[in-house]
Amino acid sequence: MNKKKSPIAYERVKLNGEWYAILPESDLLHHLEHGSQARKMDTLQQMTISDERLAQRLVERRTQAGLSQKELAELADVRVETLNRIEKGKTTPDFKTIRKLVTAITEHTER
Repeated sequence: MNKKKSPIAYERVKLNGEWYAILPESDLLHHLEHGSQARKMDTLQQMTISDERLAQRLVERRTQAGLSQKELAELADVRVETLNRIEKGKTTPDFKTIRKLVTAITEHTER
């Protein structure tokens, strides 16, 4: 009996004009374990973005878009205090918050 493969559930986010897929870590690990040996990675750590790097990229993107923290927070509907803590690397945002921030920057830039 042939087993049908179930589709992998993931979210898409556009950063700097390029689409990225965000999927549950368990799905990624399963894919890496059962996928092509050529695609396997030594560790998941190689794919993990640090809080510091995330903060740095967010500040870069916000600055390039010409937005203040207050303006971005308002556009993304997040508290300015939350954005400040994210940009200082003091907190790790959840996917929903990252998506709101990226979407706000992208929409502002595309105007």
